[in-house]
Amino acid sequence: PVAPAPDTDGVVVTASCAARILQLSSKRDDADSVYLRVYVDAGGCSGFQYKFELEGEAGESGGGGGEDGEDDDDDDDVVGIDPDEDVVFVKDGARVVIDRSSLELIRGSTVDFVREMIRSSFAVIGNPQSESACGCGSSFAVKNFEENPAVD
Repeated sequence: PVAPAPDTDGVVVTASCAARILQLSSKRDDADSVYLRVYVDAGGCSGFQYKFELEGEAGESGGGGGEDGEDDDDDDDVVGIDPDEDVVFVKDGARVVIDRSSLELIRGSTVDFVREMIRSSFAVIGNPQSESACGCGSSFAVKNFEENPAVD
């Protein structure tokens, strides 16, 4: 398959990612308000790591970061979509929400849902802001670290 053209102002959301968000949200009572939150957190073996949370409008976390879209941890820090802090990307009716600080670190990337023999998960691929990445694909080092905003 041909990779989607990069969106230099934001991110590209693949059809596979959108389909998985819709599939996971269909199992919830609040299916119409569900979105995938993508954010960058300090940590991982390369300095920063990608995180994924399936949330509803009221901010309830419903999983989404780990293998096959299940939640990796119990972080409930994020509550709903903040129009001043979050950017929403829509693909085939599915929403991906990224806070502005994280967007600066993944701008131009593709958000995908990948299926591999050992796992299936959401992933950020083709990150032009990344200088290097871990073999697992979930952590990365940023180009020009001093010029990028700190991630809280």
